[in-house]
Amino acid sequence: MNAPQPLLDRSGRPMFVCRACGEPMTSDDLFRLGLRLPDDGESREEYCDAELVDEVEHESCGRRARAG
Repeated sequence: MNAPQPLLDRSGRPMFVCRACGEPMTSDDLFRLGLRLPDDGESREEYCDAELVDEVEHESCGRRARAG
C-alpha cells in the first residue's frame, strides 16, 4: 500500500507543514482534522482564510502537546 503523499502547491512544494513536527501534511491529515481539501488552484493563503485557520498540525502532534 502506498503512503499518503503530501499536498503540494502549484510550485511542487508542500502546501501545509505541521507546526509541531515540521513534516508535510497529506490529504488524510486534513480529513482527520475535519478540514476539506484545497480547491484546484487555491493558494495556501486563500485556503486558510476560507477555513479560518492560521496553522495546521497533525492530529497526533496536537494530542501529544495537549497531554503534556
